[in-house]
Amino acid sequence: MKICFLTSHLKERDGASRAVINFTRGIKQVSNHEPCIITLDNSINSTKLNGIEIIDLKKKLGYFSLFDILLGRSSPLKAFKKYLNENETKYIVATDDLVPLSEFSNELVYWSQGVLISIFFWKPFYNKNRFLSTLASPFLLYNTIKFSSLVQRYRVLLANSRTSAYYVSLFYNRTPKEVVYPPIDVDYFKPSKDKENFVLVILKRGYPSHVELIKKIAEKVKMKVIGYKIPNAEYLEKVSDEELRDLYSSALVVLYPVDFDYFGYIPVESMASGTPVIAFKYSGGPSETIIDGKTGWLASDEEEFYKLTLKAYKEGYPEEVILNSRRRAETFSIQNQTRLLLSYII
Repeated sequence: MKICFLTSHLKERDGASRAVINFTRGIKQVSNHEPCIITLDNSINSTKLNGIEIIDLKKKLGYFSLFDILLGRSSPLKAFKKYLNENETKYIVATDDLVPLSEFSNELVYWSQGVLISIFFWKPFYNKNRFLSTLASPFLLYNTIKFSSLVQRYRVLLANSRTSAYYVSLFYNRTPKEVVYPPIDVDYFKPSKDKENFVLVILKRGYPSHVELIKKIAEKVKMKVIGYKIPNAEYLEKVSDEELRDLYSSALVVLYPVDFDYFGYIPVESMASGTPVIAFKYSGGPSETIIDGKTGWLASDEEEFYKLTLKAYKEGYPEEVILNSRRRAETFSIQNQTRLLLSYII
């Protein structure tokens, strides 16, 4: 049987793309099924796709196409239509801007990574895409109603976290059947008990990240930062995947000061490296994956985040935290999450 993932894009260092690619790898590892990816746009070098069949439709979505999709129109997605009728093939819609594909078939599976319209309530997105946000805002209620009807047509609805499942249930009026987390290549990361005395901070551009809090912490601890220049901290620019893996392993603790994330790869990758994470208690995905007190610490506010960081930096933590972190990350392995996915689509 062929299992095809339908996606709007494949990009380097993109979470949605990484999840799809890892699922295809997992299908090859744990089953006899044949994976493929059908995408509107692919910018990843084919040598990095491990021989997976890629059908590139070369139909990158522009602003006006995205606006059409926001209205629930399937017309910008017609290029998929001729590929959706193969016998003995299962199709998984794996990016949220492809929800209108259910108009072409009621045999599709939708693996939701969040709610598409939620981004328009997000100030960083609005500031960066003011024209699109202004254009779209009067139609958000219409979008919720239209997408709700489109989501009802899917044969199976899954979500990539409990947080995503909650938002999908709220906005689209359908409860996902199960949570299948994005699969992580945990074997790529190398857990280490030999920790150096520094904290690692990875700030994602466009995400609200409590920069002032990180500046305050940098005055008290040795810090290395990716993604943003912080006074008193070592700024790391153009970090390769291998360098990032080494940083994860050697850091004493990783700080993830993000207000909200539907899933969050950074905490799980850190735990796969045996490094605990400090994040916020109500941050969505990170507060699901981190076990407070065992694989990291979840702070209720900035003051507690600050105190937890200084405590870990000055006092360290038991070796058990390193072992717990690695064990927790293995829950999200390619093999475990792919088997779970297959159990709901076959």
